[in-house]
Amino acid sequence: MAPNSSDLMSPDHSDEQAHCTRTAALAVELGRRAGVAAEPLAQAALMHHALESPRHWSGLGRLAWQVVGGDDARRIADIVQICNLVDEQFEALEFEYKEVETILQEIQSFAAFEGFDPALVEHLRAMRCRELPGGLRLPVEAGAACLVFRALRAEREYEIRDLEAIALRDPVLAGNLVGVANSALHGRAHRVSTVGRAIASVGVIAARKVMLAAAMRPLFASAGLSRIWSHSLSAAPFCSALAGHTGLLSSEEGLVLGLVHDIGAVAVQFLPRETMDTLRNLVEGGCPPAYVERLLLGRDHGEIGAGLIAEWRFPDEFMEAVRFHHQPERSASKLASLAYLAEFWSGLDEDLPSFGRVEACLERVDLTLETLMEMGRQDSTLRALKVVA
Repeated sequence: MAPNSSDLMSPDHSDEQAHCTRTAALAVELGRRAGVAAEPLAQAALMHHALESPRHWSGLGRLAWQVVGGDDARRIADIVQICNLVDEQFEALEFEYKEVETILQEIQSFAAFEGFDPALVEHLRAMRCRELPGGLRLPVEAGAACLVFRALRAEREYEIRDLEAIALRDPVLAGNLVGVANSALHGRAHRVSTVGRAIASVGVIAARKVMLAAAMRPLFASAGLSRIWSHSLSAAPFCSALAGHTGLLSSEEGLVLGLVHDIGAVAVQFLPRETMDTLRNLVEGGCPPAYVERLLLGRDHGEIGAGLIAEWRFPDEFMEAVRFHHQPERSASKLASLAYLAEFWSGLDEDLPSFGRVEACLERVDLTLETLMEMGRQDSTLRALKVVA
């Protein structure tokens, strides 16, 4: 769902609550490794901003004592303090980018200076994945998607027989085309049963869009990522509209960018089980996926995805846009800003909200918020694919 236009560009009172929720999720996960019970940690973290001076250990210590007495009070206060600092540093990344290891080193030094246990930071390091994200690969279905993308990415006019020849290489691709042609959204009085007739029925332009999207679907289905798949189908037409309006890409190239921008999220699903368990715990606790990926992997799925589509021989500007679509301030690419706006408008909360980023991206691609809102009407072609796929 797209953001509400009435309060689109202003943070609300829930920001502090969201910060406390993330701090609690981090504290529970850190406490699990440090041998501290989850419930009192969560309570202390959720309440820590109710203190007059939440950064001061004595205040956190008093709060921890209220939650649970005894020897754990000091340890609870230390854990909440560390996790509070981690979240504050992650919130500040859009203004001053730092590597995660740099953040942890700074917090460890601060911990020693302020008198709380710096060894607890080692438990945060232990949460991080030791398998380099650069070693991640897509499942075998990527081969078919790669062929279709290479074939259809070229800027040229296609005839029905050209698309039919590509679609007939893969029965799933062919089935999706026939299904869309026969869907109620196209209001056909007579059902079609061949790929050629399906392409003629929906038109070459729409057929090409369907094929590009359908080529991607097996990747998301194989990893159980129906939510991300649905998000990609929603973001792609809007990205296409933005591309055409700004002139930064052709509409069809914009569609492709929207379809592939989250491809790294597929590869993330094939991380080691221990890392995936930690990732799910933190996401279910209220931390956005891209935030957790940075903490555990040192990069988010955009940066991972850029490495993957490099193997598909995408242009450099596409890779740059995918790499920084969650952190557009780190790139001079206008396409990264365009991809960020499409991501933002989709309403899928993959990262910390940032209205400053929205404003900066709008300015960079020479759009207004009003124009962005007007372009929210989406092409129905890929909605049909949701129905039949």
